[in-house]
Amino acid sequence: MAAFRLGVIVNPIAGMGGAVGLKGSDTPEIIARARELGATPNSPLRASEALAAIAAGNADIEIVAAPGEMGEMEARAAGFKPRVLGARSGTATNAEDSVRLAAEMAGLPVDLLLFAGGDGTARDMVRAIGDCIPVVGIPSGVKMHSAIYATNPRTAARMVLRYQQGGVP
Repeated sequence: MAAFRLGVIVNPIAGMGGAVGLKGSDTPEIIARARELGATPNSPLRASEALAAIAAGNADIEIVAAPGEMGEMEARAAGFKPRVLGARSGTATNAEDSVRLAAEMAGLPVDLLLFAGGDGTARDMVRAIGDCIPVVGIPSGVKMHSAIYATNPRTAARMVLRYQQGGVP
């Protein structure tokens, strides 16, 4: 039986602007200001926590990850050897990177897509893949209004493992 294939996308800037009262992280200017105000990324840490819990729960999962800090680094930190797709469009990540990579993952296909981000990232996932594959979100933003999200990284990991074993996420 083939390994379960899990797609991983991390929006490394999700929640940074909102964490310092700037209403989101939607532009390079907001991110620069957020950093000036002391905001730090939490999305990569939350993704790493979920992936470590997945690795502890099951070794028969193949990770297909976005490059660098968009998923590859977090997967490697959890002990996975991910298949890395494509490249980012520049030095900073953007919504189009997430959309393009999610669509590419859906085309492989992956069995389930796990992403870390905020409501904007959730919209990007829907824009990229609609309802063609199941998706679970690791909440990392500030304005978390979508039911696509698990309550925390460990719950997201449990949902992935349950789905991989034939259950509903």
